[in-house]
Amino acid sequence: MDPRACRYCNSSFLPNKYAPRQTVCSNLECQKKRQLESMRQWREKNPSYFKYDESKGIQWLEIQRRRSREWRQRNPDKVRAYRQTHEDEYRRYMREYMQRYRQKQKTQPPASGETGTDVKTPD
Repeated sequence: MDPRACRYCNSSFLPNKYAPRQTVCSNLECQKKRQLESMRQWREKNPSYFKYDESKGIQWLEIQRRRSREWRQRNPDKVRAYRQTHEDEYRRYMREYMQRYRQKQKTQPPASGETGTDVKTPD
């Protein structure tokens, strides 16, 4: 087989005899780029794959939520270990979540019967 130029680093390489269409060298950085590009292309072709399937109905969604909640209750050590290893992402997520929650609370009108003030009326 003829040597080829890597798609990412342009270095010369010989393709694997079992993968004659190979376009990327075996360098780890180039392989990582190839994998990320492949995943990105797949997600573009399958945009709704990871989204909730509304055709299954609200009952299905409730069952999934209940199962997830039960799993978390049965496996608190796994949840705790995951959060410890992903502490920075978890804190950032919670910070953003609370900002959205507070913003939502500001924009929503008070519930019926609530005036927003604690003024007593004379008897």
